[in-house]
Amino acid sequence: MQLGNVDTNLVLPLLALLRHQKVTRAAREVGLSQSSMSHALARLRAHFADPLLVPAGRALVLSERGRALVEPVAAAVTALERVFAPAERFDPRTSRRAFRIAATDNVEMYVLPELAATLGAAAPGVEVMVYALTDDWAAALERGDVELKLGRKYAVPSAFESQDLSDEPFACVVRRGHPAPARPRLEEYAALEHIEVTPSTPRGVEPANHVDAILAEANLSRRIVMSVPHFLVAPFVVASSDLALTAPARLLRPFIAALRLRRLALPVKLGTYKLSQVWAARSRDDEGLRWLRAAIARSLAKRR
Repeated sequence: MQLGNVDTNLVLPLLALLRHQKVTRAAREVGLSQSSMSHALARLRAHFADPLLVPAGRALVLSERGRALVEPVAAAVTALERVFAPAERFDPRTSRRAFRIAATDNVEMYVLPELAATLGAAAPGVEVMVYALTDDWAAALERGDVELKLGRKYAVPSAFESQDLSDEPFACVVRRGHPAPARPRLEEYAALEHIEVTPSTPRGVEPANHVDAILAEANLSRRIVMSVPHFLVAPFVVASSDLALTAPARLLRPFIAALRLRRLALPVKLGTYKLSQVWAARSRDDEGLRWLRAAIARSLAKRR
């Protein structure tokens, strides 16, 4: 049966009649006159093709159909109360909410250590589930499969909103002992064998590559020997090879000493690129997500 054929105004009178088995008391509970409740009972009897309440001496008792309706009607009213209840205020101290985030692995490294500390201290019941960023992250946000995307900034459709988190400068590293000069000329830099990180971008969007664009202006090009989708793999490859890696300076900083890498002075200024967080516009007023976004922004700022 379609709900369009049901008068939902009868749900509360039905529950009151099943609960009290008295027209007068049921009417008082839902704020109807006795005659209005009697009219509602007549309509309910017609709908169910059952008397629902039957005489037993001077009282009314539930029919078999009426007894069968008590539990599902009470459950239906409880569900409707949850649907139409005001949204609960988000309190990080007591919330048991689970957030789903899609992120590149470098941003995970920048954000998650501080965020874990924040959760432990201020939101012990909150869970954060992080997924690898794929090229269909926009569709995942739109579907609600994830609630937040962290990574490189791209133009987003009107269905999304975003916040810039940081400007990230570039640096170049090779292994310690690599024959490259400390301050290579542009031609020497281009002649190096390179490893490139190519994380996911939205479908239909070409990833911007400052290095190759600048080299092309000088009629030069790099030889990309290897490309990988994950930032955190590349420094380990560099440490065991003669490949050069140009990547965000923040990413490379902790690996230079640990992996015995050597930083080269870039022959040109590559500018910066922005990291951002993106969410569906429909989530603008979600208190929990606003709290999480602020916590992420603070976490990233502490890891500069």
